[in-house]
Amino acid sequence: MFRYGVQCALENLGERVPAVFRGSIQQVLEWSRQAGYEAVELYFHSPKEYDVKEFKRIAEDNGLKYSGICTGLEKLINQLCLTDADSAVRAKAVDRLKEHLDFGTEIGCPVVVGTMRGNIPSWSERQVYLDRLAEAMVQLDAYAGQVGGELLIENILQYVSNYLNGVDEVGSFIRKLGLPHVKLHIDTHSMHMEEKNPYDVVRKYGDILGYVHFSDSNRGYPGSGMIDFKAYDHALMDVNYQGYIVAEYQPYPTAMESAVRGLEYMRLMERAAEIERLAFKE
Repeated sequence: MFRYGVQCALENLGERVPAVFRGSIQQVLEWSRQAGYEAVELYFHSPKEYDVKEFKRIAEDNGLKYSGICTGLEKLINQLCLTDADSAVRAKAVDRLKEHLDFGTEIGCPVVVGTMRGNIPSWSERQVYLDRLAEAMVQLDAYAGQVGGELLIENILQYVSNYLNGVDEVGSFIRKLGLPHVKLHIDTHSMHMEEKNPYDVVRKYGDILGYVHFSDSNRGYPGSGMIDFKAYDHALMDVNYQGYIVAEYQPYPTAMESAVRGLEYMRLMERAAEIERLAFKE
């Protein structure tokens, strides 16, 4: 059986931001438990401002794990970017991600590198920016090895990021890096926009797949749009995926309703895929 987590933000963000629960760590963990999830994904910034021991205690009290840490707010709020033209900003971004790796190691989860990679201002500079990102990932991979952490690079659709959009692009970048603590993170909403056959690329990169976001075509909960999540389940089963599937979507009609509906639908699609894979006649 798959394990399911839900994304939670620790501050009040715009309603269109795809984070299901928003509030204090106590609140979001209680709500996640009530909705039936096994784990929580944290969407936060400046980890040194938080008490990691408190995070561990509250999770244990609610019988929950942490699935991952998303770091995009470091770019949005703190303007930290791994490919910035200013080398001082790049160094600060790497240091901040090391802080996230420390935090993630303490609570037992990987760290996502998404929008912190920034955009490429001119396509003629594409290789320069890819080299900067690669250099940062080499540094971070070495640090992850020291502390026992893991990094994930996410595919992000072209309306948010202007490179590393499709899974092929991200997967080939990761394979070229060949770093032991860096894995692929896929997002179904981005894949709906970017892929010709999203299920085939899951199978193609199953050996480096470390994390999955489920979000429907309309950025709503699974079942609210037109994505075939049962086909995704088949692909994930084909590669024997063992990581978390995390609900990352806009909280409509309410946060709790979307969380409950999404989890119920994901579990139903998983069970349907399991039944379809049974032999009809021995």
